[in-house]
Amino acid sequence: MNFLVTNKTLEENTTHQLPFELHKETFGNYTVLNERKNGFLKQNSFLSITNGFLKDIDLPIDQPENQKKSAINHVLSQWPVSENITGTFSTCILEHSNSKITLCCDHIGIYPIYYLKQKNDFYISNSLILLGIISQCELDEVGIAQRGIGPEFSNFGSRTILKDCKRLLPGQYLKFNLEGEIIESKFDNTLYQDISSNNQIHNFHKEYWFAFKNDLKYCLSDYPEVNIALSGGIDSRILVGALPKNKTINCHTFGNKNNYEVKIASRLAKAIKAKFKNYFDPNLYFPSAETLKEYTLKTESVQLCSWLEILENVPEYAHTPLLLGELCEALPARNIKKFSSREFRQKNFWRYYIQNKDYQFEESTPEKFKKWKSKKSKWFALWSNEKRINELNLKTSHEEVIDGLIMDLDEIFDRIESHSLPYVELYDELFSWYTYSRMRLAKQVVMCSSKFDAMSPAMSIQNLRRTSNIHPNLRLNYRFSKKLFNEFEELKILNKIPTNQAPLIPQNSPDLIKFSVWGLRSKIDSYLIKKSMSKSKTNKDYRLFKSINWSSFYQNPDMESNILDYFKNNHLGKKYLKKQLETSIERKNLTQWPFANIDIMNACSLNVEIDLIKQYQAKVK
Repeated sequence: MNFLVTNKTLEENTTHQLPFELHKETFGNYTVLNERKNGFLKQNSFLSITNGFLKDIDLPIDQPENQKKSAINHVLSQWPVSENITGTFSTCILEHSNSKITLCCDHIGIYPIYYLKQKNDFYISNSLILLGIISQCELDEVGIAQRGIGPEFSNFGSRTILKDCKRLLPGQYLKFNLEGEIIESKFDNTLYQDISSNNQIHNFHKEYWFAFKNDLKYCLSDYPEVNIALSGGIDSRILVGALPKNKTINCHTFGNKNNYEVKIASRLAKAIKAKFKNYFDPNLYFPSAETLKEYTLKTESVQLCSWLEILENVPEYAHTPLLLGELCEALPARNIKKFSSREFRQKNFWRYYIQNKDYQFEESTPEKFKKWKSKKSKWFALWSNEKRINELNLKTSHEEVIDGLIMDLDEIFDRIESHSLPYVELYDELFSWYTYSRMRLAKQVVMCSSKFDAMSPAMSIQNLRRTSNIHPNLRLNYRFSKKLFNEFEELKILNKIPTNQAPLIPQNSPDLIKFSVWGLRSKIDSYLIKKSMSKSKTNKDYRLFKSINWSSFYQNPDMESNILDYFKNNHLGKKYLKKQLETSIERKNLTQWPFANIDIMNACSLNVEIDLIKQYQAKVK
């Protein structure tokens, strides 16, 4: 649901030239454009637009509109919000009496919201394309370099690909006057502020489960029907088990019906007596130029094209929810890098998985944080080397790109430092939430919002606050998740079904058995992959159990012509396009193992995004 708010008077011919069907409304001194006619929450005192959900859970469950209004009034008076306000959201609130505008988002900020001040004109939007067209804003080449170069293929901090246009930071609250000047700035720093003891004998899981189910109940209070993006993993099982029993449930997954992970998802849906549908269309992994343009225009979030299999083929579920699992992977603490590497898990399997010993954490100090920051900055600066920068058609120098990168990373480091984390190991976890989860994984939610009201309830402001306060010793190795599955009936039935990682073995089997099967399957898969590459032949049996076959997607006869179509108007340079073509052909010929084409599609969608901005800027000028 794209929207734009501005203090500038917009001519009728301007809005008619836009590539969106937008409803125009005046509220006080502001012009408001919105794709959804009833997408506003309106009272005499304010008008608000929210992506995601934001509710007051102290009010009766059968009063969803009052829950929303109460939450908006609360946000205007208090930030961070109290425990009765929950949601995963970005919100824009216009106050009628004083023409002030408030912007805020949850702890992570997975729904983007942007703001731009140009002399006397002020713009707010959740669409860079829409904002860029109407404002006639110049492009930011440092932002383009960050989006075009790995390892994140994302902007850091508040930077965007538009000059002087900023994205709201995680947990940020800003209040503006009519001229677009910031008159109040606050942050929600409530993550990790009440960390529990590390004692593995506890009952925290009971409080967590009750609160999560209650949060989910309010999230879905508007809807009689709910859709689930069902992967078969642990986080989606917890989500499925927590669903209110009075909802009609539709489960969706992508991939061939014979894929092992699809069969697992089907079994989970059957266990909860839900409808299930898989969607398979291999041509969408390198979609037509028109399809890429359509989803870039709608969402600016095309990276993992697997979602197109659902979105292009799903029945019409307009404005019904689609729930996704927890993008932060906070409950199993998967982003604590020190303990999550394969090497560490193999080396310490007996100690932590069989003997269940406590993990040891390093106490945080200012000196240690400073050292960690320096190491992170150097790592990302290495990725943005002069060779990669020169592949892009930019006027900005390598030095300017690095200076901008360091400045943007500092915004994220400041957000992390403000939490006064007790352990060094938590630096990496929160950094991952503020970068990888916020920018890359969040695109899955935003992309799915083109057909659904897509949400990740486990990341709500209260759920993530609650999860971060579970001591990491209790979260690692799925310890906390295991307590949930072992105790609650809604989850026990799902615990009998295997996961994708350890096929054929029930999830409630002992770790020794599960990890033995997991290790054996991994070794066989590695052998089959090497065999396929040595023969330079796409092999349907490249894994022990049939799964997503990335190598087959690169055999699409239209792959190269489609990539050239994406770059028909090339804004990123001949060298950059050549690199994307070479990578795709190497994967097609199996001289490079064909991982997901996220890096290639990121490059293509970035070029299309720039092209759409420039194309329509010329039309409305």
